[in-house]
Formats: sequence, C-alpha cells, structure tokens
Amino acid sequence: MEELLRSIFEAFPEKSGLTLSGKCSDCNAPISIDIIPTSEGFGLLGGAFVECDIEKYAFKCPKCYKVNAKIIELYDTKANHLTIFDKKEILSLI
Repeated sequence: MEELLRSIFEAFPEKSGLTLSGKCSDCNAPISIDIIPTSEGFGLLGGAFVECDIEKYAFKCPKCYKVNAKIIELYDTKANHLTIFDKKEILSLI
C-alpha cells in the first residue's frame, strides 16, 4: 500500500495532500479520504483503503474499517457488487 501512495505523490509532486472520493466497498456509503505524507509514512483521514488482490484496492469507511481492518478473502466483485479500484482508477479520482 505504501508503494502505491508513494507513486501517487510522485505523480503529483506539487500536492502536499490528496483527497480520494468514492464509496465504501463494504457498506457502499460515500466517503472522502484525505491522505497526507508524514515522517513515518502516510496519514489517512475519513477512511482507509486496503489491498484486496494484486494491485486492486477497496475503500473502507471508518466504521467498516473498525469492524474489519483487513480483507481475509479476495473480493469477488461480480458476486458482491463491490467497488474495487486499480492504480489507474485511483489516480483518476484525484
């Protein structure tokens, strides 16, 4: 995940922070995630996103992230109708 965030900030070097808007992949609630680089990595406010497959990511609202911070099984997007993003899609949200 840190590699993805690092590459996003490299693609937008003029930005000191980014906001990603989307929907929670668990409950489908609209969320806006603010991301800022810190001395120890990155800080996220308003939600999280987690890797759910190789270079595929799911957004989570704070409530759903608190219930299940990790994805144990890979998402089946067709069966569950979940919103899953790849790096290109995440960059398009910026």
